[in-house]
Order: sequence, then structure tokens, then C-alpha cells
Amino acid sequence: MNTKLISVVRSDVTLLEVNENFSLNNADNIKNDTIRSLLTSTIPVKGYDQRERHLLITDFDTGEQIHFDAENI
Repeated sequence: MNTKLISVVRSDVTLLEVNENFSLNNADNIKNDTIRSLLTSTIPVKGYDQRERHLLITDFDTGEQIHFDAENI
């Protein structure tokens, strides 16, 4: 029997409100410290803390990806 691998990623999303000038790509040279500070000192937007997202399913052979609503399992 021939087989192949697919990955299934389940994740949560938390929305953080930041200054409009903030850019992930233009964070200062100590990028890890900037992100760490952002994650530990920013209060999530009310009602959007740790909301489940769709599953991201990836076919390793083709790179094809789909999103699947985990509630439909």
C-alpha cells in the first residue's frame, strides 16, 4: 500500500491591539525581545482571547492546503 504524509495544525488566535505604526517586519534589531514584550504586556481584545481557528491541513507532497472547521468533526 502506497502512503504519503499530511499535516493537521490546530491553533488558537488571540487578537492584540497595537499602535498603528507597529510592524512585525520592522521591529527593532532585537526582534525576539520585541515580540516577547508584545505577547506578555499587551491585553487581548475583549472577546477575542484564544478563539479556536479552523484546522490547517497540508499535503506534504503537493503543498496543497485547506482549512477545515474543527466543529464539523
